[in-house]
Amino acid sequence: MKAIILAAGQGSRLKPKTDNLPKCLVQVKNVPILNYQLEALNRLGITECVIVVGFMGDLIRQEAGDKFGDLHISYVDNKYFIETNNIYSLWCAKEYLADDIILIEGDVLFDRNILSALVDNIPSNTAVIDDFRSDMDGTVIIRKSGLASSMILKSQQGKDFDYSNAFKTVNIYSFDGSTMQQYLIPALDTWVNEGFTNEFYEAAIADLIAHNTIELETQHVGKNKWVEIDTIDDLEKAESAINYFS
Repeated sequence: MKAIILAAGQGSRLKPKTDNLPKCLVQVKNVPILNYQLEALNRLGITECVIVVGFMGDLIRQEAGDKFGDLHISYVDNKYFIETNNIYSLWCAKEYLADDIILIEGDVLFDRNILSALVDNIPSNTAVIDDFRSDMDGTVIIRKSGLASSMILKSQQGKDFDYSNAFKTVNIYSFDGSTMQQYLIPALDTWVNEGFTNEFYEAAIADLIAHNTIELETQHVGKNKWVEIDTIDDLEKAESAINYFS
């Protein structure tokens, strides 16, 4: 089992914090977001992590190095981070994906209990979710009997979209090696080879769910805290909530 962290984006909505700094290195209480993630993985006994870098990737390499505690770190470059989205970043790491994986986006701060519950359920295909609130945006999941019955990206949520049964994705997932090898890696190949490099990887997952190709379990965060840090407002929320992260 290994962790994959996607950290190639420019973080334009966090400017000026990201003028000269990758988004994952923006500090919360004087500690980079990435360090919180690596610490959580290390404490849970994960020993291998792959970070996909792009914008100012050398700074990420300098900060994280090749080892964090017992966690060994490798890097993959998305050389086209300016014109691509995270589906391409994930595809860039495909040589590392044929395994049980934990997938984390590099801008998420979270209680370690969330990750601990996910690890306890491996091998599985699981999306971590939370109740949808009006201050949230992004991909949502509709679920039935604990499974995702559909995954809807932000671009598909029209002005009349009904959020009453929707759950927000936390951008933390696990996938078992069989699913990766048989379905998700081939799906990424198809999307990228057909030129859909400026999409979110959730589009490929949503398509697999829609065609009943994979089952995706859902893990609710419960009382555990998390923050997706996209904006300065998000950063301020993370600063005020950091004492809740264990």
